[in-house]
Amino acid sequence: MTAKFFAVTAIIFSTLSFASQPLSVNIQGNRVDVVVHLPGDISADLTLQFENAVGLTKESLGLSAELIDVTSLDFIERLSDKINITPAAAFPMMITIEPKANSGFSFSGLASVDIHTHNLEYTAGTPLRFFKAPLNGEFKDITMTMGSGSYRARGSTGRFSQFVILADLRNPLVVVEQKIGDLQSALNEFSPLINAVVYSDLLKDVNEINQLILTQDYNSASNKLNVFNQRINDNCGVNIPDVWRSSRDIRNVAGELMAYAKTLRFSLRLVN
Repeated sequence: MTAKFFAVTAIIFSTLSFASQPLSVNIQGNRVDVVVHLPGDISADLTLQFENAVGLTKESLGLSAELIDVTSLDFIERLSDKINITPAAAFPMMITIEPKANSGFSFSGLASVDIHTHNLEYTAGTPLRFFKAPLNGEFKDITMTMGSGSYRARGSTGRFSQFVILADLRNPLVVVEQKIGDLQSALNEFSPLINAVVYSDLLKDVNEINQLILTQDYNSASNKLNVFNQRINDNCGVNIPDVWRSSRDIRNVAGELMAYAKTLRFSLRLVN
């Protein structure tokens, strides 16, 4: 690993952020391909893939990208572990997807987000991860997969957010514990919105996953996460709400729960 992944002082910007730059956006069906070029030769390719989207246009997405000051207290305060989660200073880009409430955009199920940049390099054991946060909120790891060569990663989400790449130096088991906690909290929060019988089954799944993690049976925990996600798929739109829309009057429960489960499964592979 090279120091550029987490040396905060490698690139320093004098202001908190720069004005958003024009983006190249191509939309075909439920897929959005974005090319971003920012000052300082900071660039990335971003791909959004929806299961089913309505009203999907460049304008309705509310998509922007900016350079951020990775040394600013405003940014650092958004990291849950300010010692072991550090900015990737060679790639100080934040991408925001925040559709306007009146845009008429909606999607169902899970949205996948792929990012690729030549500003960073993938190496075995790299600490680089794909993070997201609500506007001005705390960043959390959503990584599902990573690719070799120049750095590429995939995450998923049931709602929109701000996205960055960070170096996560925490022990993988600490990350797993946080992610199973996030999944449990989300399921509890969504309980009034889920069919009671289905919720009971999902709760049993999550409790079993947690117990398997506690006994260090990570392979079985990963397999049980597949069962959990399949149960959600089987009940999408009937017993579990699965639509996000720009008016933000409903929650995409299925998409959010599956996103938590998929990134937990990624982290479980790292502790095996």
